[in-house]
Amino acid sequence: MQATISHYRVLEQIGAGGMGVVYRAHDERLDRDVALKVLPPGTVVDPVIRKRFRREALMLSKLNHPNIATVHDFDTEDGTDFLVEEYIDGLSLDAMLLSGPLSETEIFHLGSQLCEGLAAAHEHGVIHRDLKPGNVRVTPEARLKILDFGLAEVLRGEVSLTAITESRSETKGIVGTLPYMAPEQLLKRKLDARTDIWAAGCVLFEMTTGRRPFLGSDAALTDAILHQPPASVVKLNPKVSTALDAVIQKCLEKDPQRRYYSAREIRVDLQRASAPRQPQPRPWPKSQVAVLALAVALLLGVAAKPSLRWIIQQIPDAWTRTGMVTATNRPVSHESYLAGLKYLERWDKPKNLDSAESMFQEAVKADPNFSLGFSALAEVDWARYRLDQDSRWIDEAEKNCRRAAELNRQLPAVYVTLARIHNGRGQYNLALEEIQKALDLEPHDPDAQLTQAAVFATMGQEDRAENIYKTAAALRPENWDGFYELGVFYYRHGHNAEATAQFERVLQVTPDNGLVHAALGGVMQLLHRDSESEQHLKRSIELQPSYVAYTNLGALYLRQRRWAEAASTTRKGLKINANDWNAWANLGLACEWLNRKREADEAYRNEQARLEELSKVRGDDAEVQAELGLVYSRWRLREKALPLIEAALTRAPDDPYILSTAAESRENLGDRALALQFVKKALTRGWTLEQLQSVPSLRKLLLDSRFHEIARQFANNSNPAQQHP
Repeated sequence: MQATISHYRVLEQIGAGGMGVVYRAHDERLDRDVALKVLPPGTVVDPVIRKRFRREALMLSKLNHPNIATVHDFDTEDGTDFLVEEYIDGLSLDAMLLSGPLSETEIFHLGSQLCEGLAAAHEHGVIHRDLKPGNVRVTPEARLKILDFGLAEVLRGEVSLTAITESRSETKGIVGTLPYMAPEQLLKRKLDARTDIWAAGCVLFEMTTGRRPFLGSDAALTDAILHQPPASVVKLNPKVSTALDAVIQKCLEKDPQRRYYSAREIRVDLQRASAPRQPQPRPWPKSQVAVLALAVALLLGVAAKPSLRWIIQQIPDAWTRTGMVTATNRPVSHESYLAGLKYLERWDKPKNLDSAESMFQEAVKADPNFSLGFSALAEVDWARYRLDQDSRWIDEAEKNCRRAAELNRQLPAVYVTLARIHNGRGQYNLALEEIQKALDLEPHDPDAQLTQAAVFATMGQEDRAENIYKTAAALRPENWDGFYELGVFYYRHGHNAEATAQFERVLQVTPDNGLVHAALGGVMQLLHRDSESEQHLKRSIELQPSYVAYTNLGALYLRQRRWAEAASTTRKGLKINANDWNAWANLGLACEWLNRKREADEAYRNEQARLEELSKVRGDDAEVQAELGLVYSRWRLREKALPLIEAALTRAPDDPYILSTAAESRENLGDRALALQFVKKALTRGWTLEQLQSVPSLRKLLLDSRFHEIARQFANNSNPAQQHP
C-alpha cells in the first residue's frame, strides 16, 4: 500500500475483509487519526453506483451518534476508491468473543448501546444489512461503536460483503454474512429495520453463549435459519436470566411481524431484564386532588376557570415514526421526508412546521404514491390545528390520512392520526378503534400508546392513562415528547409537583425549549411559585415569542391583580394566535376589572365566536358547553345559556369549574339563590374563596349576607393543591 492516499498518511493495516483493506491513517489536514478503507478494485466503477455511494456516505456522515462510527469522507485517487471513517481504538466484538461469552452485566451494557445505535440510524431511514460482531467495536472505555453502517446496500449486486470465507453469500442481490442473515434476506424479500433486529438477536446470542445461533454448512445453515428454532440461551449458558433469553428469542422470530417493532424497544426490555422491576406508584387518592374539567383535547390546554387560564400546548406525538420502510424508490422523496422529520423533532422552534410541511410536500410531489409523505402531512395539519384551532386543518389532516391509507393500509401512523381526530371530536370509541388498528400492526408503537393514553385520560380513566403514558415515554427515553406529554397529563389532573418534575426533565434535554418553559411557568403558578413562573415565561418569550407564553404570563398578572399588565400581555399573545377562546376570556376579565366595558364585551364576543366554532367539533364537551353557556348568560340569553349549563352539569356534576361556571351564569341571569347553591357546591368540591373573589361578575354576590354564612364554612379552604389549574 502506498504511503499516502489523498491527504491521508497510512500508518498500519488494522483489518481486511469483503469491504477491502482497512488502515489506520493520519488526516494531515485535520491532524487526527482515521480509519481508511480502501475498497476492492472496480467496486464503484459504474457512475450510477459511484453517485449512489457518495449519497449514502453523505447520509451516513450525518448520523452523529455516540454508538455509530462517523463517516468523514469518500473519494477516489488514481483509480482507488476509499472511504474514511472515525478511527476507534479498542477491540472488535468478534475478537472479544474469542475468549468465550461475556458476563450478563457486559451483555446488558453493550447490548443497550448496540440498540441505541441501531435505533438512531433506523430513525433516519438507514439500515445496516450486515450487522455482525466483526462490524462492532468496543473502546477501552466500554463504548460500543457500529461500523460500516448502511454501506452494504450501496454495493448490492456489485460485491459480496462478507468478512469470513467459510460461510458467505455469493448470490447476486443478497447482501450480508450468512450466519447473521434474516430469513427475508435469504428469500430476497424486501428488507427493513427488522432485518437488523434479527442480526442484533444473533449478536446478542453470540455475546451470551460464545457461539452463533445457527450452525452448519451453507445448505444446513440456510435451512436452519429458515426453518429451525434457535437453541435456548439459558440451556447453553445457565448463568444468564430467562428474561434475557426471552429478549433474544423475540429478536430471532422467523416472521418479521413477530419481532420487536424497534431497536429502542429491545433496549427497554434489556434494561428491564437487567434490574428488578420497580414498584408501580399507588394511584393518587381522589381526596388529594381536585376533580378537573376535561380540557379541550385538541390543545391539551388547561384552564383555571372562570378567572384564570393557564395554557399548555401539546406537541405532536412522536414525529420520528419510520414505519420501517419508507415505501418509495425516489431518492428525492426519501431525502425530503427525512429532512421533514428532523424539523418535526423540534417543532417548538419557530417556523419548523412550515419547513416540515415544505419538505413533505416536496416528497409527495416527487412521488405521488409515497404514503408516508401523506401520513406526515396529516400530522403537520393536526399540529397546526392544536396551535390555532382552525377547523380547516382537521379536514386537511383527514384528507391526507385517507390518501395515505389508500396507498398503504399497513402504516400505524395513519391510524394514530385518525384516532387523534376522532378524540378531538369527542368520538372516543372511534378513536379507540383506530388505535387498535395501529397496535395490531405494531403492538409496541409508542405513538399509538401515547394517543391511547390521551383518549383514556379524556374519558376520565386516569390510572389507566398514567400507566400507558409511562410505558410509552420509557420506549423513547432520549426523546422529549413522551415525558412532555406525561407532564401535561399530570398538570391536567392536578399533580403539579409530578408535572414539574417531568417538565424539568425535558429541559435537561432541550434547555432551549420555549414551549416547555411556558408550560413550566404555568405549573409554577399553580404551586404559587410566582417568581419562578415569571422567570420561565419570560425566558420562553425570549427564546420564541409565543401566544402560549404570553397568555400564561397574562394569567399570572391577572391572578396578581395586575390588570393593565394582564390585558397588555394577553393582547400580545392574541396578536400571534387569535383563535384561542381561553385568551379572549382572560382579556375580557382583565378589561372588566379595569372598567373597560366596551373592550371587555369585544373580548367576550370573540370568545363566543371561537367557542361556537369549537362546539361544532366538541359539542358534547362539558367545558365547552359550560363556557359557551356562561358567555350567553353575559348577554342575558337565558334560552341559549341554560340548556348548555344544564348539559355541562349532567356530564360533570361534581366538577368545581362546571359548578362555579353555573354559579356565575345564574348570577348573570338574576338567579341569586341558585347561584349561591352552586357556589357552595363548588367550594365543597375544592374551589377556593380566592378563585371566587377573582370573578368580577360575582362582586355583588360576594356582598350578600347568605354568601358570608357560606364563606365562614370554607374560610380555611385555600390549599393551593386543591385549586383548579
